[in-house]
Amino acid sequence: MSYDIFCYRSKSGIPDEDEAHSMIEIDNDKYATVEDRSETKLAILKALVNYNPDLIAYDHDFGDISKLSVDILQKEKNKFREIEINPREGEIAIRMTIYGNHVYINFPYWYKGDDAVKLFEQIKSYIKLIRETSGFFVFDPQTGKTFDPAENNFDGLDKYLSMMVFIDELIRPDITKDNKSKKPWWKIW
Repeated sequence: MSYDIFCYRSKSGIPDEDEAHSMIEIDNDKYATVEDRSETKLAILKALVNYNPDLIAYDHDFGDISKLSVDILQKEKNKFREIEINPREGEIAIRMTIYGNHVYINFPYWYKGDDAVKLFEQIKSYIKLIRETSGFFVFDPQTGKTFDPAENNFDGLDKYLSMMVFIDELIRPDITKDNKSKKPWWKIW
């Protein structure tokens, strides 16, 4: 279970949820004919890695993808249809996948308190950087908001923290309750 955010290419120039869905669908359909956007993908990748050197985009054949040329990405279109970026071990767990029309950002419901605040500050920085580099708008399915990060800030922290409370209740039931009086879940009589 993760919190998901989509930074997407807008044709209309106005943040719109329906347009966000259509851009995401195009990228997720491997049979769709989509204009190759290797320059945009590589520009976003390089901007993110320059901003945070703890981010890694690695390919077993080519090595560090951020050091590759656009020509290699275009020549190897199928291999670099999307580029996945992960943090180094021990860093805040944010995964980003760069497609031609959108960047998919997701992160787990692990963080609380100051760690959650740091997580969201980092996400805000990434979103603004993606906007500056590519002009992408943002769609947050958890809050249902679509916005331009050049004009509005990302404000999903409250939603994230409320979901953390819900997950804690599911995973760690209150051990102070008298569980002895309840029947085991598998007994129906």
